[in-house]
Amino acid sequence: MLVIERHDGRGISFPGGIAFPWESDAEALRREVLEETGLHITSLDLNFRYFTAADVPCVITVFSAQAAGQVQESWEGLPCWLGVSELRARVLPSQKPIVENIATGR
Repeated sequence: MLVIERHDGRGISFPGGIAFPWESDAEALRREVLEETGLHITSLDLNFRYFTAADVPCVITVFSAQAAGQVQESWEGLPCWLGVSELRARVLPSQKPIVENIATGR
């Protein structure tokens, strides 16, 4: 999985962020992935949504996506590729459900 080693010391997170009021979830994903990784989303599929209060109260929308371009570092962190076992130990608490969903193949 492509994740971000965050510069703020909080650990690993999936690319993403807060949607502006005028953006759909898919539009926000495209913008955030480009900002954080330099990649352009070429296709995406909605996987699931869930509520969490682990970091801050929010609803997280999870997509599977294909992307093109050259991976690059951003102000937020360094993109890197990690497997499920590495993610389990280091991903932000609010994003652990994503890792478990990947691990169980749901």
